[in-house]
Amino acid sequence: MQIIVLFILFLYLLLILKYWVGWTKNKATGVSHFLPKVSVIIAMRNEQEKVLHLLSELSKQVYPIDKLEFILVNDHSTDSTLELLVDSSIDNLRIVNMPEGIFGKKSAIAFAMKEASGEIILASDADCSFSPLWVHTMVAYFANKNIKFVSGPVSYHKQKGVFLGLQTLEFISLIGSGAGAIGVKNSIFCNGANMAYRKDDFLELNNFENDNAESGDDVFLLHSVKEKYKDAIAFAKDENAIVLTDAVRSAKGFINQRKRWTAKTSGYKDFASIYASFLVLFTNLSLVLLFVGYLYSGAYFQLFLLFYALKFAVDFLLLFPVLSFFKRMDLVKWIFPFELFYAFYIVLIVVLSFTKSFEWKGRIHNK
Repeated sequence: MQIIVLFILFLYLLLILKYWVGWTKNKATGVSHFLPKVSVIIAMRNEQEKVLHLLSELSKQVYPIDKLEFILVNDHSTDSTLELLVDSSIDNLRIVNMPEGIFGKKSAIAFAMKEASGEIILASDADCSFSPLWVHTMVAYFANKNIKFVSGPVSYHKQKGVFLGLQTLEFISLIGSGAGAIGVKNSIFCNGANMAYRKDDFLELNNFENDNAESGDDVFLLHSVKEKYKDAIAFAKDENAIVLTDAVRSAKGFINQRKRWTAKTSGYKDFASIYASFLVLFTNLSLVLLFVGYLYSGAYFQLFLLFYALKFAVDFLLLFPVLSFFKRMDLVKWIFPFELFYAFYIVLIVVLSFTKSFEWKGRIHNK
């Protein structure tokens, strides 16, 4: 057992070190005069509490109004979402209603693409907040004609409480790992709350219809782009590109969200993504087994301590600069205790994601 867990740890250390190198390689674009036509697409379902804030955030974007359109897709909302959208006074806002029989975020994006006139598509979610320079910053990366996909930074709004703090720490660690993988030209995942791509590439490479996962509008498109254009993906390491979204406030909602995120990994075909997913799982499972073994026998103490210390050290190496970038250094103190909590939690989530249904936007999706 010792040889196996140490070998798993060795592979994990190499992986995180690689992501750390990748994070350092990602750069901001700087000032750009590249101003193509842009379509911002956001799918919405029952977002009446978020609509007015979203419209306010979009209206503040510093970008030529004749080169920017907002396409908000109403996915059969049963609340006042549509009415609030219709009452908006934003000139470059277009409202698209999903037809009967078609639903879900992936379908909404594909449907909106038929209406989009932009050369660049910028996708986000209804519960997000943006810098006024968000559109300009994300689009600037496409001044390089070789870039076909840009993954943007996402974090949670700063809120008090241990639960929300640990949730934010985990989320930022995922964003940092994804950014690091992009930095070493081996992308594994991104977040659909902040990503951009060329419309022509979406029409060429989009294969949402070929996967069965309810979510995954982000990562499956990323994998499609990577498969054909491996070096054409960038991470927007610029504070003006940061999108803030809401953390889940209840434990039930949090577990449901993570079950949904984890469930879509069953549709992965990209080797690097599959390898990273399994390695993270086995690493944390090893930590759990060593901890349980230590409770029954002190013979496991030294191995558990070594495993914990080395994993913490390499995770800290990656997380420290990532937290600094997001201006969330207040979370550094939680990294050490989070290691053990995360190990138990991730094993539980993996089991639940493949055995239990999850709820998303008022719809139940069965595994």
